[in-house]
Amino acid sequence: MTTQREKIVDHVWHMIITMGIKSVRMDDVANVMGMSKRTLYEMFGDKEELLYESIIHHREKMHRALKEHAEACDNALEMVLTCFLEIFSRWDESEWRLMNNMKKFYPKIYERVSKTFTEQGLAGLKSILIECRKEGYLARNVDIELVTMVFFQTSGMLMREYNIMLPEGVTREDAYGCMAVNFLRGVSSIKGIEMIDAILARDQYQNIRSERLVALMREGADNDNSEDN
Repeated sequence: MTTQREKIVDHVWHMIITMGIKSVRMDDVANVMGMSKRTLYEMFGDKEELLYESIIHHREKMHRALKEHAEACDNALEMVLTCFLEIFSRWDESEWRLMNNMKKFYPKIYERVSKTFTEQGLAGLKSILIECRKEGYLARNVDIELVTMVFFQTSGMLMREYNIMLPEGVTREDAYGCMAVNFLRGVSSIKGIEMIDAILARDQYQNIRSERLVALMREGADNDNSEDN
């Protein structure tokens, strides 16, 4: 059952996305929710705490939906690839605007949100890569902590930097898909590389199979075969 607190943060998240974080007013929230502004302050302390909880609540809902989707995967490697692509597919221009406006108008909230997102992201990716190693999909000499931080920082740049330079005709989605797949191939064992290529051959992954990505995958597979010979 949805609590009153959850209803409030859900509504505030909707306001943030549709109106912009700077336009959220405690008076408006209280009026829509049918409560006094005093009650709202008693529940959340101040506006910044309400905004922070709304953003984190939305993120947690997204993670729960992502977890349910990933649980249908056959192995840890498919799970991590699915998570990579699902997270980026949910990241649109409104999310980019939110992070930038938050940084500009509410720097303290931005720091808290960024810290929370980073800690959760690093812990989640590290955990799933450890599972990949246990299942034999990850190369044994990979420094999981190091590659986790490198990937997280690089993907964060693609998500948050709007004016990044890309080759002509390459979209941000192409760039992320290419980076995610080649990151996984780079840390995978031979068994893992074969599994990645098998997963990407499925119909549901057509949207990331740009000509550039397909060419890179083929080049990587050719190199693997030549090394085996």
